[in-house]
Amino acid sequence: MQQQVPFPEPTRQSSAAILFILGNVLRMLVRQLWVLILVVFFNPKKQVFGGFTWLFIGMALLGALISVISYFNFYFYIKDGELVLEKGVLRKTKINVPLDRIQTINFKQGILHQTLNVVAVEIDTAGSAGQEFSLQAIRKEQAEALRSYVEANNSKATVLETGDDEGHAAPKATTEGLLLFRLKPADLLKIGLSQNHLRTAGIIMAFTYGFIDDVANALDIQLEKELEKVPGMATDDHYAFLFLWGVVFFLVLSVLLSLLNTVLRYFDLRVFKTLNGLKMVSGLFTRHEVSASFPKIQFMRWSDNPLRRYFKMVHLRLPQAASVAMGRKTTFSVPGCYQDQLATVQKICFPDEEGRKYTPHGIHRRIIWRQVWLQAIGPVAVLLYLTWGMPGHWLWLLWLPIGMWLAVRFHKNWQWQISEEALRAEWGVVTRRGVLLELFKVQGVTLHENWFLRRRNLAHIELHTAAGSVRIPYLPKEKATRLCDWVLYKVESSSREWM
Repeated sequence: MQQQVPFPEPTRQSSAAILFILGNVLRMLVRQLWVLILVVFFNPKKQVFGGFTWLFIGMALLGALISVISYFNFYFYIKDGELVLEKGVLRKTKINVPLDRIQTINFKQGILHQTLNVVAVEIDTAGSAGQEFSLQAIRKEQAEALRSYVEANNSKATVLETGDDEGHAAPKATTEGLLLFRLKPADLLKIGLSQNHLRTAGIIMAFTYGFIDDVANALDIQLEKELEKVPGMATDDHYAFLFLWGVVFFLVLSVLLSLLNTVLRYFDLRVFKTLNGLKMVSGLFTRHEVSASFPKIQFMRWSDNPLRRYFKMVHLRLPQAASVAMGRKTTFSVPGCYQDQLATVQKICFPDEEGRKYTPHGIHRRIIWRQVWLQAIGPVAVLLYLTWGMPGHWLWLLWLPIGMWLAVRFHKNWQWQISEEALRAEWGVVTRRGVLLELFKVQGVTLHENWFLRRRNLAHIELHTAAGSVRIPYLPKEKATRLCDWVLYKVESSSREWM
């Protein structure tokens, strides 16, 4: 029985969308004028409202008025197998997107959305330079009907399993789909602790420094002179001591913020199998629903670090077919899952993987010298130059044997395997990564050679898909050529659809 078209006539968003449109304008104003707001409250004698400032505020208010008017001129509907969007105030725009070109339909519900029983809808399409459709707020039942109709239109008759051949119990089926796994609070704690806290601390330090500098200028505060008034802060030694404690403080702060962000973003994370793909639902205050269609999934990536290996967890990514600009947004990403959960997702997304026979390969030892220069000799030379003459500068030399050991391990850990239908690769020392790619998904193959590689008869190979590339470095030229020919042969001889 054919499913009824959910929006046969032009339809507006929910009236609640006006609140979210005005909220976006208000956030934009606060983001641009926060320094002026501080001056008004804490330094009202300072003249800040010049002609340019009033012009900016006037343009922002005009933009808010136009945004509200545009709500009443915004319509969407489905006609002749296309999702149609009509919008515009002075200039009318009409966008037609075939339903089979829609990649994903994701939902987002903040607290206000949940209170009003509406959802924000993000619709990504193949070949677009950005997000084709973004609906601020429509009723949840309308959003579900839209996604259900599009998925049914693109579905290839996938059936939910109720068990397996060995008699194991199936995951629990719910109205959301077949529940594959969910993350417990203890899992979120592990994920938060295993984030890259050094990078987060650096970002926080840079933001804090810029924020303090802007506030000091806005309020006419001479920060250095104020610090000199503090007892014991007049010498460079005390500044260095303060800096070291600041580093420790920001590291601790980054850990706490990572834990908080993980809980807020991934609270009660659940992964479901739907009729034609996967769906992930998560969020404490803002509820996110991210979907991935089986035909659109191009390959599977996973990664870990020392803490994740200790917890026996990996970060899983399933990139989906999209334009380059939308690649990251359409990636189905689970921040942490266990090995058995990874195996479950692999079995569902790549059902032909079990039973494949792979031939293992490595890469050329020349990569060791590249890693030695990048990880040992280069950094040590720079650090010695910057700290020359300082006490203990020679301690940087202790990194040389460590960097050399890491280079040797990097070469040993870089392994790739090829079968009749797929390629697997794993690499890395501190952070380890892996990828699984079915060859019929490949869109193109590139053989890279520079003057250094040509002199040593080596090459890099890059396999391009609609969701990104997989790169194998430092292969003997003859082996790289054979691999290129094999992949191209499998692509050209395959009749399977890549999306």
